[in-house]
Amino acid sequence: MNETLIMAGARTPFAAWSFGATGRGTPGGALKELDPQDLAAAALKGALTAASLAPRDVNFIAFGNMYQVGPHGCYGARYVGHRAGCPPETTGVAVTLACGTGLLALTTAANAISRGEASVAAAVGADAPSRLRRDIFVPSFTDISCGKHIAKTAEERAGEAKLSREAMDAWALRSHVKARAAAKFRAAEIVPVAGLADDDALLEDATPARFAAAKLLFSDGTTVMTHANVHGIVDGGAALILASPKAAKGRALGRLVSSALVGVPPERMAYAAVPAVRLALERARWRAAEVDIWEINETFAAQVLLDSAELGLDAGRVNPNGGAIALGHPFGATGVRLVHTLLLELRRRSRRRGVAAISVGGGLGIAVCVEAL
Repeated sequence: MNETLIMAGARTPFAAWSFGATGRGTPGGALKELDPQDLAAAALKGALTAASLAPRDVNFIAFGNMYQVGPHGCYGARYVGHRAGCPPETTGVAVTLACGTGLLALTTAANAISRGEASVAAAVGADAPSRLRRDIFVPSFTDISCGKHIAKTAEERAGEAKLSREAMDAWALRSHVKARAAAKFRAAEIVPVAGLADDDALLEDATPARFAAAKLLFSDGTTVMTHANVHGIVDGGAALILASPKAAKGRALGRLVSSALVGVPPERMAYAAVPAVRLALERARWRAAEVDIWEINETFAAQVLLDSAELGLDAGRVNPNGGAIALGHPFGATGVRLVHTLLLELRRRSRRRGVAAISVGGGLGIAVCVEAL
């Protein structure tokens, strides 16, 4: 089996969706004219440039797109390759795993490398909520197995752990503050698209008072989750270039060490990343204390805090440049973005080991261990 190296990556800006507002309070939708294949292709072209490769060098594309709707959704990977300039010989598949779709795209592309089916593969993810019908998009957040909104399952777990709204708000504020401070680092990830050069959902007035005044997510009298301490809904795409050691020719950000996909009862979705992380660590033969940086998707502040407590993590090593509460969560792109951000930050700090993890609606968890080179 071939070792899988991660050569380079890129992403589009993440733009507040057309039914939301930017961090300045202006209407969202800066990228609403672009479909997921457009966003993915823009990211793929940027990643190829960063890897000093041409579109013809890509053998295989794993395209992660959560919804795969529309007349051509099922051909997503093919159209991403076409729009990025890849030749007809470049093969690909479209994959979906709800919020974990980007990490599934990564492991799918890595499998093609490890089995020798491709020497260069692209893991690409994108979603464009602005282009989805509301009657498709909104119901997808209610789990039909337990009949609850996925945010409500997280809130119930927070109640069990006696996690306060103040703790969630403090984490949400931290996300925005750290994302603001990391603007120059973020610029290394982003390729401008449609006149936008940076994420636009970050709050310009992120203060404790702003979070304290935020509207409650539910109205059942027990809620501690608000519209401000959960992820933002955004349009965006991200890509990573994977290669065998021979094809990489000594040019790599890092390597994929292990991965894990697990299932838990749907009503315990907020903890799903925990067993996924533990299994990925076991497969890597690492201990949690040996991990230098963690990227845990900020689907909800509650979920990140619960996962961190369960795993015994040092908060200073978790999402050091902010997360989806500030940047937004473009579903299919998120996992790809997490791994790229993670490897870049490890290299900046001259550290080696990192873990990216996502809790997924339906009671699934996915995690990967990577090592910076």
